[in-house]
Amino acid sequence: MTVSTVCFDLDDTLIRYDQDPEAVLEEAFHRAGVGPFCTPDQLWSVAADTPEAADDHQFLTYLFREAAAQFGGPTETAATLARTYEAATDHTAVSFRPGAEAALAAARNLGPVGLITNGGPEVQRTKLRTLGLENTFATRVYAGADTRPKPAREPFDRALTELNARPQETLYVGNSLHHDVAGAKGAGLRAAWYPRESDRDDTPDRHPPDHTFSSLAELSTVLQG
Repeated sequence: MTVSTVCFDLDDTLIRYDQDPEAVLEEAFHRAGVGPFCTPDQLWSVAADTPEAADDHQFLTYLFREAAAQFGGPTETAATLARTYEAATDHTAVSFRPGAEAALAAARNLGPVGLITNGGPEVQRTKLRTLGLENTFATRVYAGADTRPKPAREPFDRALTELNARPQETLYVGNSLHHDVAGAKGAGLRAAWYPRESDRDDTPDRHPPDHTFSSLAELSTVLQG
């Protein structure tokens, strides 16, 4: 079926952090006075195992607690590590992932574009302002604040309502099989997966993506086809 509407995830899909992830995590451990017990890839590998969080701090707390449980760290330091990790992160040190600008242009040529992103509005808006994306999206859903976080269907339903879009004609583009692909497919949307290099060996389970990109520039071909 023809795609008439495109929605995007933000972090690790349209944008990436320019800070060295190992340096950020090392600084967080140092500030917290905790010996390192995981790598950045190990930390983010447990994101799908965390409970639903009410805000960014709670999510990071759950993330560090789960990582500590799985990789032999002290679980009681999770809240402290969440604070020090956030303090070590510069939300203005971001840039576009390959093909992102071309993908946004192609999607906007098709019609109104949506943003559905987990994360607090203040932090996410900082990134949008840094890259000049404040006026790019016809709707912005900050899942976890405006709705339950992805992969719940509520953020997708809300975006579709605000865009007056049909789910079966809407393509959602994201980097996470769990939060993005499974969430979109569960809400009836089509899904394109744009994994980070470290995630390319992940295996789709119940919700395989309709498309897998090595660059976001490939979106144009999908929309033309």
